[in-house]
Amino acid sequence: MIFFKRLMRLTKRYRKTDDGSANLEFTLLFPFFIYIILGGAEIGYYTVSSTMLSRGLDIAMRDVRLGHMDNVTVGTLKTAVCGYATYVDNCESNIHIALEPVTAKNFTPPSNYAECLDRSNNGAQPATEFKTGAGNELMLVRACVIVDPMFPTTWLGAQMQKTPGSGYAIVATSGFVNEP
Repeated sequence: MIFFKRLMRLTKRYRKTDDGSANLEFTLLFPFFIYIILGGAEIGYYTVSSTMLSRGLDIAMRDVRLGHMDNVTVGTLKTAVCGYATYVDNCESNIHIALEPVTAKNFTPPSNYAECLDRSNNGAQPATEFKTGAGNELMLVRACVIVDPMFPTTWLGAQMQKTPGSGYAIVATSGFVNEP
């Protein structure tokens, strides 16, 4: 009985004072705000990486169209795209580029949006085409780079569609016509 009286007295005293009330609010709200800030940083990182990959692919395709790149191979395209997409981490080791001719009159999109490297299989190359095409031929180029999330436990990093082996895919697509 004495214990309950003592507990009631402590409870009354606790209700009358407001010492430490800011600590309680901080403890409850601080993780929520940090979670939102980290998610915003993740969105910014994804957006900048995606934009830089698209920009790098477009500028590299411009070099191909204008004839600044004489020998078009997978290696030279990777180097050119990653050279222009400076913000993408480990670009040359994580990028896959597919280049294929398409017909403009009865265009059918490829069955897969873009194939990416399989990190779980030591970076195995997907079975895609790399054909430079002939003169006046419409070419479709797709680049896929795998990027690791900065904060994988935030709401955005956890919800991103993962690729085999980890990371999420950033895809860029471009097209051009081979000059004769």
